[in-house]
Amino acid sequence: MKTIREILEEFLTEQQARLSPKTCSGYEEAIYFFRTYLNSYGHRHLNRDETTKYEKLEASEDKLFWDIFGPEHLGLSEISDFLADFMPRKVAGSRTLMETTGRVMLKLVKWLHEKGYMPDKEYEEAEENVKELKADLPLVGEVTDLLSDYIQRHPVETQYTSDIDAYFEIAKIEPGKLWLEDYLESKKKVGPVLVSEEISSKCKVGWTVSLWVVKTGKVWKILESGNVLPR
Repeated sequence: MKTIREILEEFLTEQQARLSPKTCSGYEEAIYFFRTYLNSYGHRHLNRDETTKYEKLEASEDKLFWDIFGPEHLGLSEISDFLADFMPRKVAGSRTLMETTGRVMLKLVKWLHEKGYMPDKEYEEAEENVKELKADLPLVGEVTDLLSDYIQRHPVETQYTSDIDAYFEIAKIEPGKLWLEDYLESKKKVGPVLVSEEISSKCKVGWTVSLWVVKTGKVWKILESGNVLPR
């Protein structure tokens, strides 16, 4: 059985044969980030026996995740986690990088299926998921920057009666307003939270946002912002 390293190298070799050097460099960068994710966080998707194997080989032979496991860990869980969490949270790259990474991962999913490395059912789910994340990735970075700029231009200058600093799920959107649900307090609803109409027009229900929000009168305002994640 081929290892993940061998499979990803095979993928890149085939792309190098058909793509221009400039386009290929984008593929190489995306796969570099994917392998970094796998070697740093791929173990989170292992079962108990696999975890024992991983810890033993990592400790005794200094092996990396992608040298231990094969195509069974190039699936929906790993690819979705990479795109939805690692790229926006850990890399937070440019719009171009996010667009390229989404495009490369969609190509990789199709290629894995064509080569027999990904079963039909998993491929169907992975392709649908990656297509959605591919569209959202460039937007979440843009919204992250817009929120930061908005806070700078609209500082909270009045006293507030309560505040929440948490990860929220966007539950409802209207022009210039967001309604949020707090993950940690049994889906406690917060809103309306005031934002610009540009921000609200780019957000999507179901996205996750890290915010410190404060209540002033009947509305909430943003004191600080962090990551925006496409799930």
